[in-house]
Amino acid sequence: MKPKQRTGPWTCRTLTSGLLCIGLLAFAPTARAEDAAEDGKSIVIQRRIARVVSEVLIWYEQTPAGERIAWGGLAACIPLGLCVVAERSFRLRRRSVVPNDFTARFLDRLHEGKLDGGKALDYCEMNPSPAARVALAAVRRWGRPAIELERAVALAHRWESERLRSNVGTLRRITILAPLLGLLGTLLTFDRIMTEAGASPLSWPALAEALRPSILGVGIATAALVAYDLMMVRIERLGGALDRLGAETVDAVAMTTPVSAPTFPSTPHVRIGAGPSESRRVPNSGS
Repeated sequence: MKPKQRTGPWTCRTLTSGLLCIGLLAFAPTARAEDAAEDGKSIVIQRRIARVVSEVLIWYEQTPAGERIAWGGLAACIPLGLCVVAERSFRLRRRSVVPNDFTARFLDRLHEGKLDGGKALDYCEMNPSPAARVALAAVRRWGRPAIELERAVALAHRWESERLRSNVGTLRRITILAPLLGLLGTLLTFDRIMTEAGASPLSWPALAEALRPSILGVGIATAALVAYDLMMVRIERLGGALDRLGAETVDAVAMTTPVSAPTFPSTPHVRIGAGPSESRRVPNSGS
């Protein structure tokens, strides 16, 4: 009889380890080449960064203080404006200021009478947003006269509108400041070029160098003005939506509140043309 060949788990493990070794040996040159390529790219990037830093330091040492201030102000306006635009664009999303799901469900249930004061209060607190806070100003005064509801909603609307306009004024300030900084840089550069040139005529490259700060300042101001107008248009639309929501909430809450008939104090009856002695209350006929 021939001996049986063993094909147990040890044989499978041996074959698996052998295949793994062959694979590692096959892909080792490729991995080393990729690592070398990545190291080469990182070295190139580091050299470029070092070159840029050295050029900036050389420019800083060779440029007068006034021009450095003008260029630094212009350089600061760009990231500042971008940060304001990014932050306000995220905050002024309609779904975060006036959520459609909240407004539709809240107003429908409120008009249908499915929400009382407690349920409406819980519903507004469970859906935090500027729209919910405006509606909450009326819900918290459930059962009071409509005048108090309108006053509370107006105050809440004013507060939420101010929060929507926060940081937008920075774009308007950049619109005013950037051209002034550019003009300052142009004047200082022109003065330096004229001082260095002396009596020789001014060349076109020198004039172009002097106009660079003004060109950059006007470009930054134009972009900031466009962004400011777009933000203000969006804020006005969101403010109008909040105003409509507040008015509808006041109407719905006022309709669910019973209005008591006004009572007037009793006054004595005075006959027209009667004297002081006759200005007395006329007794009833049954008394």
